[in-house]
Amino acid sequence: MPPSREVFTECSRALEGLAIPDPWDVVTLVEWLGQQRGRPIILIPWPTAGGVTGCWVAAAHQDYIVYERTATPLHRSVIVCHEVAHIWLGHRGHPTTALADESVLPHGYSADEEVRAETLAELILEKAALPAPKVPEDVLRVMKTLDQGVTVDSLADQRGVSARRRRRWLGPRA
Repeated sequence: MPPSREVFTECSRALEGLAIPDPWDVVTLVEWLGQQRGRPIILIPWPTAGGVTGCWVAAAHQDYIVYERTATPLHRSVIVCHEVAHIWLGHRGHPTTALADESVLPHGYSADEEVRAETLAELILEKAALPAPKVPEDVLRVMKTLDQGVTVDSLADQRGVSARRRRRWLGPRA
């Protein structure tokens, strides 16, 4: 189920404050976040079971992001970004005792917090993978012209030939 407009807006605003590394590197993002918070964040691969593949553990002077040790690099980015989102959105981290059971990671967030963390994580990964497109100036001019209600048929080339006649020159339509 997609997030509500309110959640999407909140997460989009939260994304604006994050420094997404270019080129993408999840470790660089985690280091930046730790510097911003004045608390180092340590990534720990962990053998997990029970469906939870990552968690954020808040210790006295540092934080830990625990992720499934067999995760592929892409899956690791997804897991870590989800935990980064919990941190950035101000959710509460799990206590260090949460790692007492070697294989089962805790899951103590509300459904609302999970939706917000998942939405922000998706936005982070989308921004990391899709750099802002640079639209050429001539394309921007055409877009602006078309946005003003000018139709293609009303445009003429330098010789004064309408678009409709130019299409005929290209041969029969398929």
